[in-house]
Amino acid sequence: MFFRRSRRARLAFALTSLLVLGAPAVASAAGEKDAEAMKLHNLAMDEDYLSVEFDKAEKKLRDALKKCERNACTKPVIGKLHIALGTVYGGGNKLEQARAEFVLALQADPKAALIDALTTPELAQAFKEAQAAGKPADDAGAGGKPAKAAAGDVPHTPVAEQAVNTPVPVYIEIPEEIDASKATLRYKPFGSPKWKSLEMTPMGSGFGGEIPCEDVTTTGDIRYFVILRDEAGDPVGTAGSMQAPHRVPIKNEIDTAPSLPGQEPPQRCAAKEDCPPGLPGCPEAGGERGDKGWGSACEETVECQSGLVCLNGTCEQGAGDGGAAGRKGKRNVFGLWGELDLLLVRGTDYVCSGSDAAYACFYSGGNGKQFYGEPADLPGTNGVKGGLSPAGGRVMLSYDRQLFPDLPLLVGARLGFAFGGSPTSEQQPTPWVGDEKQNPHLQALSFLPLHGELRATYFFLGDRIVEKGGFRPYGFLSPIGLAQVNASVPVDVCDRRREDGSLQDGNGSNRCPADTRFIEDLDAYQITGRNFSAAGAGVVYGITENVGVSAELKVMLMWPTLGLVFAPTIGPVFAL
Repeated sequence: MFFRRSRRARLAFALTSLLVLGAPAVASAAGEKDAEAMKLHNLAMDEDYLSVEFDKAEKKLRDALKKCERNACTKPVIGKLHIALGTVYGGGNKLEQARAEFVLALQADPKAALIDALTTPELAQAFKEAQAAGKPADDAGAGGKPAKAAAGDVPHTPVAEQAVNTPVPVYIEIPEEIDASKATLRYKPFGSPKWKSLEMTPMGSGFGGEIPCEDVTTTGDIRYFVILRDEAGDPVGTAGSMQAPHRVPIKNEIDTAPSLPGQEPPQRCAAKEDCPPGLPGCPEAGGERGDKGWGSACEETVECQSGLVCLNGTCEQGAGDGGAAGRKGKRNVFGLWGELDLLLVRGTDYVCSGSDAAYACFYSGGNGKQFYGEPADLPGTNGVKGGLSPAGGRVMLSYDRQLFPDLPLLVGARLGFAFGGSPTSEQQPTPWVGDEKQNPHLQALSFLPLHGELRATYFFLGDRIVEKGGFRPYGFLSPIGLAQVNASVPVDVCDRRREDGSLQDGNGSNRCPADTRFIEDLDAYQITGRNFSAAGAGVVYGITENVGVSAELKVMLMWPTLGLVFAPTIGPVFAL
């Protein structure tokens, strides 16, 4: 008897010694992960968050949570990380995601609290709602038996991110106090109105599964939660909920490929659908499709060929083979434009003599009275210096259409009205009398206020014509257009004629010699057009996916009366 007791005592002593001696090592490992995680936490909140760089802060906190997977960190640290991540989401006005992170924080550490210095009324309300959503059920069930774990009580950290067309690994470790024999993953692809189910596989001390490629076809967040059940099929716990699901951002490019424990990262799948399953406007997989091609009239998507959707009555690129097909822009682009005309005035002499058909002179005052005199040949008079001169402006409407689905080439037209220009001549040339000279002046034609042009436009750096928050540069060519651009320069002359065409006699005035009269500030108009060819470049900035603002610079070669015009233009564009 004494021998048995002695043996049991020695065994108990050995086990106790093992636990006591081993505890520091376990605590040290957890403390090491805590320190690494909190270092990332501090960098995210003290630097990135305060610099309003929310994306960088979110990435650091996601990396920290990844270090804490499989209970590598203590629960208070995990709680702090989720609180910080929720605060970052709140800073970006993503209150639903913030509330979900607060629920996870309270699940990990019921004593978790908001960061006082960074708390806003909206965050406080989200935290209050998270507290209400995470309250456990009664401590005891019927008959004094312990109650089953409340919904959302299982700690879980989703993977930080995943690439498009790549399965999303989901692993949940089951705490010892929960007797779960089955795990069901409920998830909703981005843009889909329906939740899907996936049975998870026992793996290590938990369950694992992968959301398949067919549901990871576009960028955006995949939402999910996990339901744990016992052998009888009764729920014993959840990780997340339908109201506060976990989220995994799906991106085109990621830093580190996630994987299930002990397995290689899942391989990227061949892209089959760029249209999220169930998204309005996307065809259902497996259905019969029509034979209408791109650009054909339609009423429903099923009338179009595979890979096209019926949009605004036309078969357009939407979902189907080709990778980026679903991201094509709109085919029809409308615009409203304001243009300033700057004419490169040609420097020359004898502009008011009637010998140069490209010039017509008018008396100042804007009453349309044309000058038909005979200027004397004197230095400093009857001539202009070259340079840019304002020549009025014009307002235009435009319509452009994309010709090919895979080529951002548009053709279209612009129609509008011009303002400014030269005045209308009110009288015919007066005959000269007193000598044998003939009046060489011609009555100036009325200014053409109409504008019309054909244009071809090519967009660079992407297929979309308008993209929210993005710039789309383009170049264009207008082979032929209808317009007139006239600019005036003030000119002084010493005129040998009276207004009735007779010779002037008497003493001169100012700079003018005898038998001349001084006329100051005649408006000498250089006349150009009435046709032109043009080229230029511009850029569109997208305010929304369909509305943008465009600015461009157009260079117009006027003909048959030659002239060179620089025309800065700006206006809103609408892609439909």
